[in-house]
Amino acid sequence: MERNENATNTTAVAGVSSENMIINFMNKLETGDRETRFNAATELGKLREPAADSLIEKIEAGNSSSGEIKSYMLLALLETGDERAENILSGSLGEKEASSKTPDESIDGRQRPKEVSEDILQTIEAKDKAMRESLAKSLNSEYQDDTDILEEALNAEEQNSTLYTSFVLSKFGSGETGNENEILLKALKSENGNVRVAAAMALGEKKEIAAIDSLIAILLRDYPLTKYSAVMALGEIGDERAVDTLMTEMKNNEKDYIRSSAAVALGKIGSEKAVPYLIERLRDTKATVRSNAALTLGRMGDESAVEPLIDVLESVKEAEGRRKDTVNTNADIRKSVVLALGGIGGSEATEALIGVLNDNEETLEVRVAAASALGNIGSPKAVNTLRTAFDNQKMDKGIRNGALLALGKTKSQETAEFFVEKLGDKDFGVSAREALIDMGEPAVDPLIENLKTEDQKVKDETALILIEIGDQKAVKPLILAYQ
Repeated sequence: MERNENATNTTAVAGVSSENMIINFMNKLETGDRETRFNAATELGKLREPAADSLIEKIEAGNSSSGEIKSYMLLALLETGDERAENILSGSLGEKEASSKTPDESIDGRQRPKEVSEDILQTIEAKDKAMRESLAKSLNSEYQDDTDILEEALNAEEQNSTLYTSFVLSKFGSGETGNENEILLKALKSENGNVRVAAAMALGEKKEIAAIDSLIAILLRDYPLTKYSAVMALGEIGDERAVDTLMTEMKNNEKDYIRSSAAVALGKIGSEKAVPYLIERLRDTKATVRSNAALTLGRMGDESAVEPLIDVLESVKEAEGRRKDTVNTNADIRKSVVLALGGIGGSEATEALIGVLNDNEETLEVRVAAASALGNIGSPKAVNTLRTAFDNQKMDKGIRNGALLALGKTKSQETAEFFVEKLGDKDFGVSAREALIDMGEPAVDPLIENLKTEDQKVKDETALILIEIGDQKAVKPLILAYQ
């Protein structure tokens, strides 16, 4: 075999068996970069039935390390032209289709509440993580080596109650009677502050309703770090009984991290009566509190917040009778406000976001966020603005890319056709691919049509996207395209 960067060419090299070649290319499918995987799929296709046997065995074993690798294996199987490919592909796409379906209505027949934009949820998740890391750092300063397990739990990307509970049991559980939750509830009254923190976090992750009164009591009397954990726990539990206390803490607590975390917790609970308090926090002295209040207002989707949010954007400009608000120049505040307006929507919010997108004095990250927010709104005016931004060759490439991804949120067949045309684009092909996968069903027909392309690389890319979308309608066209 001769290797040239990512490209691999097979030659009739003495002593290299077909079996070894298949093993080599299968390894490349699992460990290579994107280009290497495409090349490996093509080379496996040339080896026909022996390669198909190995691919089918691996696919049916279900032990490939990721769904993405399985998609490349299915593409390689298509390339072999093996007659078994149709059944294997049909089964795999059927599994994807079943796992991606969500009911349109809740179990009791009521319409599901308006979805919160993924942008807002991801930003809040990032802030949750930052709050936990801040708490871990503070505990380390206070207790030093005594909190290693607790710090590990707080810093973990994926949260669960296990590490928190282990810490409580190791420090407090000896001699205590009752089940795990009963011991955790008792631990909220431990004399050891870090034990109370761990117990609060564990009970929050468990969404333990029985902990609410004790957690509220901590907010009324405990020291700041334990209050911090209690606020986060109450947000995770999501019970309305905590709302009044959280609103009071958000308004009056002297610690900005408590006010910030209370704003996020109120958003998770979703009580409408918190909206005026959150709007008031848009004028807090600390940027983090303003940012979290804005995000929470976007999460809750209350239209009464639109004008106050726009005021935040406008307050950085000089105006007669008004002093420039320098705190609101903070990029995190502005990004949060922009995402919030996209989450609420409406014509007024749309106009404000268009202004931000086209403002050359605005920071790049805020303008990209404005593009994404317009995609969440998805109105004709928002879509036209995004198309114009993408088509503007003088616009920053990052903003054009953001506009392209935002267009994908509209999930229309017309937009899908636009993305299909961009698959071969060296600057925007990757974003077009991501957008098409996210669009799902509306992208299927334009992608099937694109299987007729003479460009083999684009054809393989198209096939891979169809496999990753997982629509059964694509099975027959895929088989025909690779016969």
